[in-house]
Amino acid sequence: MEVFSHFSEVSGLQANMEKSSIYLAGVTQEVKDQIVDEMHFTVGELPFKYLGVPLSSKKLNIQQCMPLVEKMVARIKCWTTKFLSYSGRLQLIKSVLFEMQTYWAQVFLLPKKITKLITSVCRNFLWTGTADTSRRALVAWERLCLPESAGGLNIIDVYQWNRAAICKLLWALAAKKDTLWIQWIHSFYIKKRNLDEMLTPPQASWLVRKIFDAREWLNTTNTFATLQSHCHKGKFSIKRAYQSFLPQWPNVTWKGITMGASTVPRHKFITWLAIQRRLATVDMLEKWGIKVKKKCVLCTSGRDETLDHLLFDCAYSSRIWNSLLRWMGINRQLTKWEDEVNWLAQQMKHNRARAEILKFLFAATIYNVWIERNCRRFQGVSHESS
Repeated sequence: MEVFSHFSEVSGLQANMEKSSIYLAGVTQEVKDQIVDEMHFTVGELPFKYLGVPLSSKKLNIQQCMPLVEKMVARIKCWTTKFLSYSGRLQLIKSVLFEMQTYWAQVFLLPKKITKLITSVCRNFLWTGTADTSRRALVAWERLCLPESAGGLNIIDVYQWNRAAICKLLWALAAKKDTLWIQWIHSFYIKKRNLDEMLTPPQASWLVRKIFDAREWLNTTNTFATLQSHCHKGKFSIKRAYQSFLPQWPNVTWKGITMGASTVPRHKFITWLAIQRRLATVDMLEKWGIKVKKKCVLCTSGRDETLDHLLFDCAYSSRIWNSLLRWMGINRQLTKWEDEVNWLAQQMKHNRARAEILKFLFAATIYNVWIERNCRRFQGVSHESS
């Protein structure tokens, strides 16, 4: 039985070896043949996939990276997005679609064409719920990527994040981490030279050259010190490096209205669109060539529907907001939309508990007015009686 067991183990090991591949470089054909005869490996050729990522000594082309984009598109197609709000799609972009590319982005610098395709897929999904190409976008993607304090939604810029991730590899190289690939690069390319002064090794592979080229992004004469400033508790923080690559945008005056977790996400998204003046009201639809009835469907004033009328010149929306303000013990004359936003922004600087309640009520009012408007305009249904 012991002999049979030993024979089975040897046979299994040999079978696994025959399925494996070996990649050789820098040796003569005679040595190559000898290794293959002894080890019974099949000879592999670059490029090939390892753990789902294509490995190549040359620059990756668009076709080699397309499986990443196709995987993201396939994930979108398997989601039931019909009942997802904008905020729901935004959460999926941040937590699922973005995470799908992080593994690739931490290995090598993605081609710009691929980062643009990833951005396009995410943008189309946010505004349409599908991955199909569309020009329908209420707000430019660049604005969505701004920090919330600067009036954006804090979506990660894929290209800048990719560069920050490559800087982590440069940090590992500068810190001389105890790993085989770091030791190999130091032995064959750096050879005890100063990392700040040496040129990028021209004979190195494309991936290694890009790690060295990351020094240019830091724009410093002390690479290691700059990289160390992006560390947290002894570990390199891609988030800190990413933030250092972004411009310092000025804060918007109304940031307190859309920041924080006290507001329902879908309410906050619609409020954010309203403050950006990007809600698809009738005047906006006309600019896009979509013809609908111009008159406001929420009141009997006969006024055309615009953002300024809907919020809060319309009798329907002003009645709701006025009643909520009185419930809060606030008696004031409602003014035009931008003045209401400025007034609320000032309230955010005072009593925090009261300000959070006001912010919640403000966003809920805008959201429910918008939902009622859509129901009446596109479905002919009114929920006022209920």
